[in-house]
Amino acid sequence: MRILIFLNFLGFLITLNACKKTDNPFSEETTSKIVEYTYRKNDGPYKNPLKGWNTGWWKDYDYASVGFQYVKWKDFEPTNGNFNYDYIEEVINRPGSAGRHVILRLYVDWYGEDEVSDGGPSWLYNEIGVERLKDENGKYITNFNNEKFISEAEEAIIALSIMYDSDPRIYAFQLGVIGYWGEWHSYGYSQEFYLTKETKDKILGIYKDNFNNKKLMGRYPWIEPLKSTGNIGFHNDYFGPVPHSDEFDKSIFESNKWIEGPIGGEYPPQISENEFNQIYLNGLGEAMIKRGHYSTMKVINACENESDELCNVFMKLHKLMGYNYQIEKCRFQERILTDELLSIELEIINIGVAPMYYDWDIEFGILSNEKKLLKIFETDYKTSGILPGDKNIFRVDESLPNLSKGKYNLGVRIVQPNSQNEKSDIWKLDSRNTYILFSNEIEVINGYWNSQNALEGGWSILGDFKIE
Repeated sequence: MRILIFLNFLGFLITLNACKKTDNPFSEETTSKIVEYTYRKNDGPYKNPLKGWNTGWWKDYDYASVGFQYVKWKDFEPTNGNFNYDYIEEVINRPGSAGRHVILRLYVDWYGEDEVSDGGPSWLYNEIGVERLKDENGKYITNFNNEKFISEAEEAIIALSIMYDSDPRIYAFQLGVIGYWGEWHSYGYSQEFYLTKETKDKILGIYKDNFNNKKLMGRYPWIEPLKSTGNIGFHNDYFGPVPHSDEFDKSIFESNKWIEGPIGGEYPPQISENEFNQIYLNGLGEAMIKRGHYSTMKVINACENESDELCNVFMKLHKLMGYNYQIEKCRFQERILTDELLSIELEIINIGVAPMYYDWDIEFGILSNEKKLLKIFETDYKTSGILPGDKNIFRVDESLPNLSKGKYNLGVRIVQPNSQNEKSDIWKLDSRNTYILFSNEIEVINGYWNSQNALEGGWSILGDFKIE
């Protein structure tokens, strides 16, 4: 009996600590008492959209909210001028990216041991006459400087932008097409086909002219024209304990390029799994993520056993990446008269290493005592400008809807624009990837798609108040 009483008392203390109220008036316009809530803090939720370790190809990890996929030009445009969007849908709907926001990269040539470059459409070489060289190992390199190649590449990039520049599933497009893997390099395979500055300028211009809504990511932040182009992010495809990665991170850090676009990438496959796991355990991974301001990264899964040290550190770094919103405090009336304005002040801080690169909708909601949504208060606040360390106050002063006397709950949510609206088309995104959770111990009303394809739920409950 004593043990039961003690456990009940302990549970009461934990609940009290998680959501603590103190009197703190902040407005002379309201006659009712203002209550200040604080919420126990943590290092972040298991998963939030557009950040953290990501997955790709046919790997499928539950904690990943972002997927990365390559797009073969030959499968996207099997015959000249005929674009196969069904193929893009197949790529997006692979296990590694289905239901997630996805990063896509169009490529032509692939370099690797005993591999044949098979990304370029045969008509590009046979009908259009673009040159391609082949070495004794069967590796190909295309003449990316050929004017006909650039002209055909422009048509393919425009076709992708027309269909996907406004697609809610797309996180970013990487600047691809030229170089091995679409990475803007050719390993000096042939001086004849060495990528020229003119070719890079033209391809960069095509991407920037046609993608107006989605973020772009380049490969080399220290090499022109990407070094000084501005308004793009970057991907480090050599993330790890190697000098090449240091050069990448140094350029991002010294030029603050992470402010203009997302930083991501993947680990180099030639590094062994045991070698790479040391990144998690020796502190190097945390230092790299902070210096390079990474939002996403495709790496070896190190969380097979949730109870071991490796998994704990792996998940810590997963939560560290990108934005990370934490509620400092919230103030609103404890009791309110029907003819008063409901005044809300929510103070948050970004404890992550990067901003959120898109403006998502910040909303407050009144929910019934049973947590049923009754009213939404929309705001004009922007999320993209909240940099690491920034504190922001979201304030709302609204008249109450026609509600009867009684007890109500106040909620807040940050959601992907248009997710909360009725729509004719299914987004094909998991609902969990369309709303952001805070780094606090706070009650959450889980989100889901309703029958009208609108997001329901996703609310973090800030506390309760009474209408009198």
